[in-house]
Amino acid sequence: MVTKQDLIARAEELAPGIAARAAETDVNRAILDETVRDFIDAGFLATLAPKAYGGLELGLDAFAEVVRRISAASPSVGWVAAFLMGAAWRSLTFSREAQEEIYGSRNYVLGAGTAAPIRGVRRTDGGYVISGRTSWNSGSSHAEWFTINGLLIEEGAPPNLLVFALPRADVTIVDNWHIMGMQGTASNDLVVEELFVPTYRAADFMPALAGRSAGHALHDNPMYHLPFLPFAMNEVLPVIVGTHRGAADALVDRTRARQGTISGAHASDKVAAQIRLARGLSRAQAAEVLLESFVARNMAARPDAGEVINRSEMKMTAALMTEFCLDSVNDMARGVGGDAFRAEAAFQRYFRDLNVVARHAFLDLETAGETYGKLTLDLPINDPLI
Repeated sequence: MVTKQDLIARAEELAPGIAARAAETDVNRAILDETVRDFIDAGFLATLAPKAYGGLELGLDAFAEVVRRISAASPSVGWVAAFLMGAAWRSLTFSREAQEEIYGSRNYVLGAGTAAPIRGVRRTDGGYVISGRTSWNSGSSHAEWFTINGLLIEEGAPPNLLVFALPRADVTIVDNWHIMGMQGTASNDLVVEELFVPTYRAADFMPALAGRSAGHALHDNPMYHLPFLPFAMNEVLPVIVGTHRGAADALVDRTRARQGTISGAHASDKVAAQIRLARGLSRAQAAEVLLESFVARNMAARPDAGEVINRSEMKMTAALMTEFCLDSVNDMARGVGGDAFRAEAAFQRYFRDLNVVARHAFLDLETAGETYGKLTLDLPINDPLI
């Protein structure tokens, strides 16, 4: 039986190779085939998959520990790993028929998707016809299934947010991923035009937001009854925290090696450099402790997990943790010197990647804070993710 510790050990074994290929991954603008094979062979992609489909059905803590270690080696690879591993959970939103089709004969899902809805949705006999374009489909280079949201607007009825499961053959992937950071994630656009989607591969998304999707209810493990947003934060935060750790470790190496261009003095002999290093390492450790607490709360199967105030608080916590890690890495950047921003330097990758991923819409501090504050004051909110 594969255990959490087995997966962690495998992640630590693979991490040096992932780090060595980080620059190549960025140039490729997508995770490498070799890396995906390593993940499949290691069992990472089956971490959250139900035992009913041959998965490991391990906890969110195993997921987080694996993703955090991979992200410390390469943030882009960690990001894609999180979503490929998370696809096993997200695919359970749909009917049993769809789940069995998506999983097929495997115990994992190569899946990607995005939350922003398309608006070209209409009902037809036996399903829906959808048209539109979505962005930020991370892992699109290797995904065999895509989940996209769509807004169904019908006369006399309120808008209905749906989620669709689409096989790769039904979509067009636009190769347009050119960006400053997270370059190796293949977060390309996706286009569908007048695509028929059968009813069994469509689901109401609003119940999933509250942790009550009919598809997830088919499985007994409380992990599958989490609201969507806290689960999504459980995907993202290990990447943030792992990237922070990677930057701190790179700062150690940089501080040991750095000498002043003019003075020739060793940075390691300077009190300011020593303090900055200690601050960065201590913050990295603190972020890891916060992550453990966040994951433990998600795993606690609390009866109020689906309540709006709880979902809002979890989103706010995730946004604050992201800001904490971002501020820490930017503080490190003030003391690394210009050579740390050369293309071959490890630190610049963590700096670029974290400054990009921290802008994710789910992690926006102002939006999260406004919603949480309003709920606390019994005021109406307008956050579609809550």
